[in-house]
Amino acid sequence: MNIKRSIAVLVSAVLLAPGLAMAAPQCFSPFSGVYIRFEQPVTDSAVARNGRVFGALTSCAGLSSWPVVGNSYHSKTDGLVVAFRAFTVDAGSCGAVDWIGTLSGKPLSGPFQLFNERTNFGNSGTWTQVTCPKPPEEKAHPTPGVDPLGNSTK
Repeated sequence: MNIKRSIAVLVSAVLLAPGLAMAAPQCFSPFSGVYIRFEQPVTDSAVARNGRVFGALTSCAGLSSWPVVGNSYHSKTDGLVVAFRAFTVDAGSCGAVDWIGTLSGKPLSGPFQLFNERTNFGNSGTWTQVTCPKPPEEKAHPTPGVDPLGNSTK
């Protein structure tokens, strides 16, 4: 009986230990209605940052959200630097978008730049940490008359 109780206490202690708890996602808004969600908080890190970009974006091949993968590190001159790629499908007038920006303060905010090589489009602005909205449930709805790669089916 005491062994079972001891095991239960040990398992509970491990699961509830402060350093072992799963961190909540962290979100940023670069434009009105557009959200970048990282599954782990953006900090100085040696591991990739994964997440999604979604919101008021133009649909691409029937999708309205895309995975993002990148990293973040602390620079002595620039503060927290975040760089990642949004893997927008390579279809029609879409293409992967590279982002780089810096963040500081509370809530985290700062300047960013983005560039889409396929469409030769770039933009810049300020992104700010926001409360994470619920990401969309993704279901692809291809544009009528085109295949999944954006080519005409006629």
